[in-house]
Amino acid sequence: MKIGVTTSESIEILGMDLGFQAIKNAGFDALDFSMGSYFPFNYNGIDFDAETIAHFNNEDKFTAYIRKVKETAERNGLVIGQCHAPAPSYFPRNPRNTQIMREAIRKSIRGCAMLDCKHIVIHPGFDGSARFPSMTKEEEYRMNIEFYSSLIPLLKETSVTCCLENMWSQDWKSKKAYLGVCSDMNETCRYIDELNEIAGEKCFAFCLDIGHLLMFGIDPYYAMETLGHRLEVLHIHDNDGLHDDHTAPYLGIGNWDRFIRGLRAIGYRGNINFETGSFPRMFPAALFPDALKLLGATANYFRKQVEL
Repeated sequence: MKIGVTTSESIEILGMDLGFQAIKNAGFDALDFSMGSYFPFNYNGIDFDAETIAHFNNEDKFTAYIRKVKETAERNGLVIGQCHAPAPSYFPRNPRNTQIMREAIRKSIRGCAMLDCKHIVIHPGFDGSARFPSMTKEEEYRMNIEFYSSLIPLLKETSVTCCLENMWSQDWKSKKAYLGVCSDMNETCRYIDELNEIAGEKCFAFCLDIGHLLMFGIDPYYAMETLGHRLEVLHIHDNDGLHDDHTAPYLGIGNWDRFIRGLRAIGYRGNINFETGSFPRMFPAALFPDALKLLGATANYFRKQVEL
């Protein structure tokens, strides 16, 4: 079992080499690499601009970037524990943007394999409008089954496991958050089991986002108990119970004892992975490495408790 942390904030604040050094010095031995670091989200509310599309389609630059990530990680004694594809995977009223983003997601799967990484998190598609959804739940489910099924040949070719994630949506007028796709763990089990049945082998698993659970008062122990063996990846972060804060554990409302007990109960042996990008950004850049050290110590504490 390794401990990992997201890379976006480290690359943004310190650059890749110094950022990865800081992660290693903080005690982490794995990275949660965000493909969004390469794929810019230059979205003006209507269409991706031409520069973004050209960037998405440049194979040579993408290959060179992935090679740089791998070499920098290896130089700092780190492995790529998991990757995260760019998101969202679906634009409700823009099929063109959906097609462009899904091509970027496919490229990200190939990038994940180039990094010798076995898991990539790919968000399920959802309407994004809590007040006026354009699909029923069953229509949403079937749309996602079709999308993920289209990835099966590539997942088999690359030996990468695609992990769905529990999502939330928002009424952008009131800012109220609502349960989204895969927030119901029984629905999630239905997704994973049907997709693996279609694939004829295990190509799909689940990434449980603890912060997303906390926004809706969902007990992590219950969620893990329901998911069982399907749970292979984690996004660990805390919040105030209302907002997707992505802060450090113990700075919000999270019941981390229940979290640890849940992982023990299902015999979880994946990585302890932090998606706590907002926490180190709270500090001046000079304190960023020290903020990472607190996260590293917390992650190591979780690892020890789970492995008892």
